[in-house]
Amino acid sequence: MTIPIPSATGHVLANRDCWTEDSRWLLYDLRTDETVFDGRRIERVDVATGRIETLYEAPPTAACGVPTTRGGHALFLRGPENPTDDWAYAAWHRFGMTVPIGGPATILDARDLSPPRTPGALRGGTHLHTFSLDGRRVASTYEDHLLAVADDPEIPQNRRVVAVTWPIPTGVPADHPRNHDGRFTAVVTEVADEPRPGSDEIARAYSDAWLPDSRGLAFFGEVRGEQGEAFSEVFKVELPDVPVAAPGRPLEGTPTTRPNPPAGARQIRLTFTGAEKHPGVSGPRHWPVSSPTGEIAFYRTGADGRVRVCLINSGGGAIREVTDGRIEPTSACTWSPDGARIAFIGDGSVCTVDVVEGRVDRLTANAAPGPTPHACVFAPDGSRIAYMQRVGDCDQLFVVPAGENG
Repeated sequence: MTIPIPSATGHVLANRDCWTEDSRWLLYDLRTDETVFDGRRIERVDVATGRIETLYEAPPTAACGVPTTRGGHALFLRGPENPTDDWAYAAWHRFGMTVPIGGPATILDARDLSPPRTPGALRGGTHLHTFSLDGRRVASTYEDHLLAVADDPEIPQNRRVVAVTWPIPTGVPADHPRNHDGRFTAVVTEVADEPRPGSDEIARAYSDAWLPDSRGLAFFGEVRGEQGEAFSEVFKVELPDVPVAAPGRPLEGTPTTRPNPPAGARQIRLTFTGAEKHPGVSGPRHWPVSSPTGEIAFYRTGADGRVRVCLINSGGGAIREVTDGRIEPTSACTWSPDGARIAFIGDGSVCTVDVVEGRVDRLTANAAPGPTPHACVFAPDGSRIAYMQRVGDCDQLFVVPAGENG
């Protein structure tokens, strides 16, 4: 069914964690669609009644979007207020905010752009903020302003990495107009400008997702094959309880180095597909997502050239193909709360696949253009799946019953 929202604007879901834990409300933003950043409000809608509540409204010169939720709090992305030519919206100029339902919003990740920089404060921007399952930490991707604007070839390149925010208040001196206080945030993945061919070194880390123990994250890491070709594999990073700098590796980095992961962060490669006909992760833009038991779902292309839903255990092992390629996924995916099914958009329909039997069920009729290639999100009680579909010039929200054994 279409969720009755009486507005001509767009309504856009994050690719996961957009339902409140009671499966009553959906959080969304007012962007035209998920490829642009032009919304100014974070709202939620009661799926049963259509009642809308505004959770946050950005200042007139800023935009916001991509809300997720857990534990009565919403997380979302904010762009810069009063943008200038040297500080317009960019991946390295955005930041996270958090708001308790019905309360005031505060900045999530601290930022410090002036030396000497503050440990626990970043030098750039974050994106897609998600709570760990225990609600203690927040993961995001990160890009570095100082590296992005540097014109010195001796300085490392700006490369996307994964960051984690701990619940530790972090004050920052007000000696730069784009500095702000927040919570202690550190980069947790290691990247290289020139990864060695055939090694586990990566050029970027992206599409992060929490593992069920809340002590680690799955992500995609871009490696180099034996001949130097680029493709992405599934990795995980195990996190320390407390973010402390390793000797000689300051968390905040230096003027000529990247920020560093904390001591005890351990980066581990889980898939090794370089010898396959179609190496690496493939298919539509998506994120690895973990079942309650730690099976990580992702997409890759089989020998026949068709994209499949695949699984790898967070402890490593063999890749298991769940779908046979006849219906290829065209969106991000999510797990049912019992770990029995995965929801995705395929062949113009909302689909689920039974991860044991491999049976794909269509929950909506095949349509063109059909659901958008972005979100397909199980409700926490397993009863419904939320997705988006283009209506006129904007994306709008829909839900469909998830069928039996949600």
